Amino acid sequence: MKIRIILRILGMLAMLLGTLMLIPGIVSAIYKEPLGVVAFGISSLLAIIVGLILKHFGEKSDMGRKDAFAAVSFGWLMAGLIGALPYLLLGLGLVDAFFESMSGFTTTGATILSEYDSQHYWTLSKEAVHSSLAYALVERTTHQLIHWSPIGIIELDFGLTLNFIDLLTIKETYFGLLFWRSFSQFLGGMGIILLFIAILPNLGVAGRELYSVEGLGLMKEALTPRVKSTAKAFWGIYLGLTGMEALLLVAAGLPVYDSLCTSFSSISTAGFSPRAYSIAEYNSILVEAIICIFLLLGGTNFIIYHQIILKKNLNYLIRDAEFRFYIIIVFISIIILMIFGQIPGGFFDALRSSVFQVITTMTTTGFVNNFNYDSWSLAAKLVLMLLMIIGGCTGSTGGGMKVGRVLIVLKYVHAELIRSLHPKAVITIRMADKVVKENTVKSVILFIQLYVMIFILAAVAFSITEASNPQFGSLSAISAAACCLGVVGPGFGVVAMDFNAISESGKVLATFCMYIGRLEILPVVLMFLPETWSD
Repeated sequence: MKIRIILRILGMLAMLLGTLMLIPGIVSAIYKEPLGVVAFGISSLLAIIVGLILKHFGEKSDMGRKDAFAAVSFGWLMAGLIGALPYLLLGLGLVDAFFESMSGFTTTGATILSEYDSQHYWTLSKEAVHSSLAYALVERTTHQLIHWSPIGIIELDFGLTLNFIDLLTIKETYFGLLFWRSFSQFLGGMGIILLFIAILPNLGVAGRELYSVEGLGLMKEALTPRVKSTAKAFWGIYLGLTGMEALLLVAAGLPVYDSLCTSFSSISTAGFSPRAYSIAEYNSILVEAIICIFLLLGGTNFIIYHQIILKKNLNYLIRDAEFRFYIIIVFISIIILMIFGQIPGGFFDALRSSVFQVITTMTTTGFVNNFNYDSWSLAAKLVLMLLMIIGGCTGSTGGGMKVGRVLIVLKYVHAELIRSLHPKAVITIRMADKVVKENTVKSVILFIQLYVMIFILAAVAFSITEASNPQFGSLSAISAAACCLGVVGPGFGVVAMDFNAISESGKVLATFCMYIGRLEILPVVLMFLPETWSD
């Protein structure tokens, strides 16, 4: 393994993230939030400095498969750490800050926030903020300026004046930070490594190797001769869908800020909302309908859009067996919840709640339009938990096992059953009129086995870390494992609304599950093999 080329990649990624962190800093400035400006300014500077140091010790060279796995694994870990800096500077503890950051980048949407203001926007604990570094810096700067100019006004050139008291007054709003939460999910949805490939020059072979590891399971048919062109195409489609949803939400009556944050978290199938009541805050069927459409689009294989929009292949959607299976699962699940869910209210209320909850769960988003879902029947909860595990389509922004893999396993089981009746029969597994190679079937079965094994271990581990919490039962443990490994967000029981009530060790476990789930297990598992580190 070539450590120095990995350092170079990590350094460039850190500088990219540091630059992007200026955007929420600008949002903080627009809303006159000095704490946010300071937190994001310092975070951006630190990220860029770390990036420059790593790049200095790195080197440009051809990247092998092992190097790509390591770069992607450590790249996502570093993104979580860099993304945690603003939370740390605003008073959150290390574990909580890393949890919230990793939940953002991995598009999980689980949160440790529990306080909100009169408009139901999330806020931070006053005690934590008042003991933060950002607060101390702003307060100290204010005192020094008041000592210099007691009236709070500084005379500038050309007759201009600056009222620093107005600018430095600490407000109890965190629009910049909430924007960062949603923006980090937007970056993580299509993949920070894929963004890295799309905008940074001269990656060469390294870009192709990174794409093959990071590319969301995107099939090779999507590759153009230049990987950068492919990455740009996918990010272009992703940006277009995000912008389209934001405009529709504004037209539906949402504030521009809420529309942007919600769009960032929708097409990325992520689930963070700037409001504590999530989508239930808006109580609008039109808003929910728009969001559901874009959640379904986010959970669909982006190769379909690539084929239809860029290659004018309109038949691709009809031939795609995974997409058909995806829609069938959604419809069957809605019907089951309608019949057996014991959802309060009349037929229309049950339909509205069922449709939204099935789509937000199947796409591993985690938005909520009905906070009573944790009181639904056990049958409804088990169906939703199964949807968490299955997840979205291959090549989508959704998490979970992925519909394509589940379909291949079902086809494999069917083929083996037929073989047991007709031992000499030659049976092939086909997807989209193409034969699925034996190596692909083996890799899918390996992934499913690893996923189930880690899921069981995580559920047991949650039971151990939360053994002292009498309210944390088996349903809470299983749903915590399912929603973190499947990057879904809210679960059932103790973790139905947030993860604030679980222990520090439980939060660390949840963070690791999000991380390994977003990277689809294999890259992280390979980091624990000695063979990966050998030359």
